[in-house]
Amino acid sequence: MRRSVRSTVETRVNRVRRRSRRILVEIGKTVLLTACVAVVASMLIFAYNFVIVSPYFQMKETLVRGTERLQTDAVVELTGLRPSQNILMTNLGAVARKVKANPWVKDVSVRRDFPDRLVIEVTERKPAALVERGDGLYFIERDGTAFEKITAGEKTDLPVLTGFYRKGVENREMILKSLELLDFMASYTEVPEIRHVSEIHGDDLFGLSLFAEGLCLKLGFGDFDAKLRRLKPVLADLARRNLSGHFIIDLNNPGKVTVQHREFRVPVKVTGGVRA
Repeated sequence: MRRSVRSTVETRVNRVRRRSRRILVEIGKTVLLTACVAVVASMLIFAYNFVIVSPYFQMKETLVRGTERLQTDAVVELTGLRPSQNILMTNLGAVARKVKANPWVKDVSVRRDFPDRLVIEVTERKPAALVERGDGLYFIERDGTAFEKITAGEKTDLPVLTGFYRKGVENREMILKSLELLDFMASYTEVPEIRHVSEIHGDDLFGLSLFAEGLCLKLGFGDFDAKLRRLKPVLADLARRNLSGHFIIDLNNPGKVTVQHREFRVPVKVTGGVRA
């Protein structure tokens, strides 16, 4: 009986000892793991702080590419970047959004050029003409996007689109048609006298009228190539008869060409950013 009791006690004692050793081992592992995590975290914090304050990653140059109208200094000013700012801490998306806020910027990309340079690639808008609105003249792209009002004192030789805004409503279809006509005229060499287009006027009923070198050509709504082919013999006949001045030539009627020798409204001129 005594041996049985003693054996039971020893068994329980051994069990407690084994359990205690396991607990101590687990505690040791936990302490070691915690210590390792603390060391790694400390190293990461140290490395982070080192990178942040290290002059190696301080921005020494901002390179701007792709600009023609915009000045490099103006683009850099738009970014809001501070001198010697850490290149790793620079929010590239925020920089791109600030630059794109300029109406002349169509698209922009920003990237880091390690260790100390930021590269900004700008795609500028390319105006095809000026378009007349109620409050002035605006630059307009080939796709019909009007993006910036011309400023006082600004000079340009771009053709002007008129008659496409009535009571604040835009006739976008006619604007696109007039830009299509400008594209056609840019490569049209059959009649040198109309190479330099000064204005295209739109009318909801009669279509497009083109002003160039003292001529007003009524062209309607399309088929410009065929209509302009009828112009060359007309101009040759006027030259043969030694006639000069302003002419209104209606090429819209396929059956006949009508020529009027008379003064007409002087096309829009851009002087100091306003219509003269």
